[in-house]
Amino acid sequence: MKKKLNWIDLGLTSYEMAFEIQEKLHQGCVAGVWEDTLLFQENHPIITLGRGSHEKNLLHTPEELNARGIDITSVSRGGDISYHGNGQLIISPILHFDGYVKGAHQYVRCLEQIVINLLNTYCIPGKRIKGRSGVWVLDPQTGLDKKIAALGIAVSHGVTLHGMSINVNPDLSHFSLIIPCGIEDLGVTSMAEFGVVPPPLIEIRNAFILAFNDMFGTQTAERKIAEINKI
Repeated sequence: MKKKLNWIDLGLTSYEMAFEIQEKLHQGCVAGVWEDTLLFQENHPIITLGRGSHEKNLLHTPEELNARGIDITSVSRGGDISYHGNGQLIISPILHFDGYVKGAHQYVRCLEQIVINLLNTYCIPGKRIKGRSGVWVLDPQTGLDKKIAALGIAVSHGVTLHGMSINVNPDLSHFSLIIPCGIEDLGVTSMAEFGVVPPPLIEIRNAFILAFNDMFGTQTAERKIAEINKI
């Protein structure tokens, strides 16, 4: 019998509002009153500072960022500094950790593989780079490795939080405001940079759900945002 898994799509929303919902879902999963869930969202431009962030990787002051319409906030995930914005799909799996993998390393590798499999359906050859989390691609114009999907997770009371982002068609100039994930020698790219007509985020969401089901043998069902109020 396949493990049941919810999914909820918040659409375009603020990072803060989405994280409030994520925390509520997490609390419901920990308490056993809500099933494991894939939470999808698209955020207004924001820079997030993970637990391992370094001040030097923020290249502009909060005032300068706000003047460009970009917020900044600290978050509980692992990793360094990251950017979220329009044209990027954010996926936050809220799962009972031990029911899927045997450890954090395996969990990270599985999430990376799901995105690699997804990208392959668009003829984009994703890969890993040893010692650096996320999914990478070889830039066809420069021949350099660039990150196309970032990853940062947390586990609390045996249930996961946060997750990963896939760059579908974001404003890549916004990444120049930071040193993404603290990596100075490699850049950031998107699916659109590979000549792919930028698919709707809903299409990428559906492709991720299929790839996740294939990886873990789950069976997914959509839940509505209004149902979260019942937790």
